[in-house]
Amino acid sequence: MARKSRKTDFVSSGFPDRNAAGTAAETQVRHPVFRAGLYARISLESDADRDRNTVETQMELLKKFAEQASDLAAEKEYFDISRTGTDFERPGFDEMMQDIRNGRINCVIVKDLSRLGRNYVETGNYIERVFPFFDVRFIAVTDGYDSANGEAGLAACMSNIFNEYYSRDLAGKIRAAHRSSWEKGRCVAGSLAYSLKRDPGDKYRIIHDEEAAAVVARMYVMFLAGKTYAEIAGIFNEEGQLNPRAYKRFKSTGRIPDSFDTRWQPRSIPKLLSNPYYMGDSLHGKHSHDSFREKKKQAEPEENWVIVRGTHEPVVPAEVFEEAQKEMERRKERRRKPKNPGKYSVADRNFFKEKIVCVDCGKTMYLQRYGRSGAVFNCGSYVLKKQCSSHRIHDTDVYEKVLKVIHAHISVYLDRVEMIRRLNRRQESIDKYDVFGREIRRCRRELEKLAGSRERLYEDYVSRLLDAEQYECFKERDTAREKELRARLEELSAHRTGYSADFCTDREWEKVIDAYRNKRLLTKKMVDAFVEKIEVCADRSLKIRLVYDDMLKELAGYAGERAAEYGE
Repeated sequence: MARKSRKTDFVSSGFPDRNAAGTAAETQVRHPVFRAGLYARISLESDADRDRNTVETQMELLKKFAEQASDLAAEKEYFDISRTGTDFERPGFDEMMQDIRNGRINCVIVKDLSRLGRNYVETGNYIERVFPFFDVRFIAVTDGYDSANGEAGLAACMSNIFNEYYSRDLAGKIRAAHRSSWEKGRCVAGSLAYSLKRDPGDKYRIIHDEEAAAVVARMYVMFLAGKTYAEIAGIFNEEGQLNPRAYKRFKSTGRIPDSFDTRWQPRSIPKLLSNPYYMGDSLHGKHSHDSFREKKKQAEPEENWVIVRGTHEPVVPAEVFEEAQKEMERRKERRRKPKNPGKYSVADRNFFKEKIVCVDCGKTMYLQRYGRSGAVFNCGSYVLKKQCSSHRIHDTDVYEKVLKVIHAHISVYLDRVEMIRRLNRRQESIDKYDVFGREIRRCRRELEKLAGSRERLYEDYVSRLLDAEQYECFKERDTAREKELRARLEELSAHRTGYSADFCTDREWEKVIDAYRNKRLLTKKMVDAFVEKIEVCADRSLKIRLVYDDMLKELAGYAGERAAEYGE
């Protein structure tokens, strides 16, 4: 059984000298019981912080406190620099918790409660539950809190609440300060667009990175001269220009890791062309965090954006930027409209896009005009590089074969489901359905008992009727039983569903079948719903893989088992 006492151990440190005259008094030295982990945290390490050695100052305070205490010994130091206290995902804190689990330390010392955390719910959970569970003593020096003197009092609880309120209030003030600075044309936060940087003499002022700015200016010129996004990216790649991400890494570190992709991608060109920073304006507040502690970004509505005109020297004149926006819109409009309005368009007949590929090289099959009104699919490698072979196949042949496969899939599905439902209307199936139902209810009742037992177990542990070792043993036993019951419930539910009079499969699959069971013409929506991949062979045969093929195979197998069960 685990030892509960925290009293200081005494070990004899010396023995009487038998050769000396007289009797030597035996001495004993008190050894410290608590192996302390000293934890220091700072939210943001700035130049000013470094000058004040904030983290080091915290650690010196903790060391002195441990040295002056007769029952403490500093075992290890833990740091978290530039880490917020509003969550507990911190490397230094995680390392400390791992040492607690491994038994290396059994005491945690911090400067004050806010160093442990500023989320009062989670901070309180660690103080009231986690640390006591591991029999760990917790000390907040300047707050005067020591768990060895009893449970957290009102002052400690209020301190935790105040720490979280402080973080919430500070986050709101920072956002308000940023917005005020933005409206004054000052750049106070966030990374800058490619070709822009902060003025070394004034960190709130934006200036050009001349080398990258020349690349951006050329991009606008090429685009307005008629070059496509892919052509512009290709030119930059031929010249060996680093893409924005690689360029930023090179400027900050002087080298680029081998894992970095330095090539320009066509999709990055329109993002740069539409960035208002290049005509001298600043755009702020486009994204925000959903709370003071969450790091996940979310898009803000356009009315909440802050756009400030003329905050820095433009990379391209405003009229060039505006003309580029109009040209981008014109190109989008051309893509939305048929190339020959009112006439036959090959693009309108391609329902498959990247789903249809060459079986030999894996490239997408291109749909091209063939004759006056026909169209054929050709291998992309053959069309672009004259590699592979054409694998030519008429589009009508593909549509016909795909439609037949989808109809066969729907037919098998409906046939198997109807057979299972017919079998489930028999009395034997109804009886089995009821048996499974009773067993499911029994498992649920046992799960409810386990939940109550878990609450009573924790109450016994808090009341010291059980020690940590006993509590952990009983908890592991109940957890294993709960896992076993839940697995059994899932298995029983699946079996009962198979004997249901209104047997049904996956809901999404069932909806798709119902939507297209009576369709006799192949449509783009039907292809999107059913077709996963089409491979075209050199002999013009097709390998068609549907989204629900694996599920249909399982359904057919189950239907066969049920039929064999009743001798059908």
